[in-house]
Amino acid sequence: MTTTHVLLRRLTVTLGLCASIAPPGAAQGDWSPRLQLDNDVYNYWQRHTRRPDEEYTNGVHVSLESLTAPWWGRRFANRTPDCAGAVGPEPCRATAVMLGQDLYTPDLDRAPHTVPDWELERPYFAWLYLKGVARVSSRRVLHETSVSLGVTGPPAAGELAQRIAHEIGFNDKATGWETQIGFEPGVVAEYRQHRYLGRAGGARGPGIEIWPHFGVTAGNVLAQAEAGATLRLGWNLSHPWHPAAWRGRARTEWWASAGGRAMYVARNMSLDGTWRAPVRRVERISGVREFELAGGLRVREVTIGYRAVTRTREYRTGPARHTYGSMIVGYRVGL
Repeated sequence: MTTTHVLLRRLTVTLGLCASIAPPGAAQGDWSPRLQLDNDVYNYWQRHTRRPDEEYTNGVHVSLESLTAPWWGRRFANRTPDCAGAVGPEPCRATAVMLGQDLYTPDLDRAPHTVPDWELERPYFAWLYLKGVARVSSRRVLHETSVSLGVTGPPAAGELAQRIAHEIGFNDKATGWETQIGFEPGVVAEYRQHRYLGRAGGARGPGIEIWPHFGVTAGNVLAQAEAGATLRLGWNLSHPWHPAAWRGRARTEWWASAGGRAMYVARNMSLDGTWRAPVRRVERISGVREFELAGGLRVREVTIGYRAVTRTREYRTGPARHTYGSMIVGYRVGL
């Protein structure tokens, strides 16, 4: 089966799952589905035989985004109107829920017990979680507050997911999951702020814009602080986050962007192991940088995008850098 067939199957299953995880009481049509697939096999500028299969090797993120706020979203902005009816530059609130699974592995050519010093390779790690995001946006600022609840270890189904993927698309088998970082309930809280510095160009035709951001993450799975910026250029650019500014936008737009961020990592369970029993761990590097090149196209309510992300060395015995690709598709309703 080809990679295209695999992606189409994933998308069909995912969109069905989106409808099933909408919060109780959500009206039909209020929630917009979005699918993001991360994998180093999507490094399309490399020959398929030379693409890596290691480090952050796979991510599946299924989300539903709403221009309204259920009870848990209203707790973060109880005096702010919903974005569904907002007009003008004033702040409004929106909500998202996400079901995600992230997988990390060593290079499969250096699998556990097959090479000397295999303990120095990145441990096998899986993180399965449900995430709720509350957003308050205006034309100038976006505030995002989120909480993720999930599990690591065998209940996160990392071995099952990689085995199925390799049986469909690869000839080699994934081995070594018996050495994975073990089970622990996970809780992660995040806050991010983006500031829109403005645009050169109008709502029609060419445009270029930039926005810096910073964020803080705290939890037993990940704890870090970060700061960065994104530069975007394109044609008929709509606002990057404020729904009230989308009314009357062009039917189509395209863009290309470049961004970077610097992170100080205080804890990363995929490298540090569990708090309860850190049997598998490697020596983490606190200062990490990440660079991204991306592009996308929107036609009416449908958006597709691709990005390539490169992260610098994360642990002493790890590779100098690792790059993976993301494929993104979304459908916007409610405008």
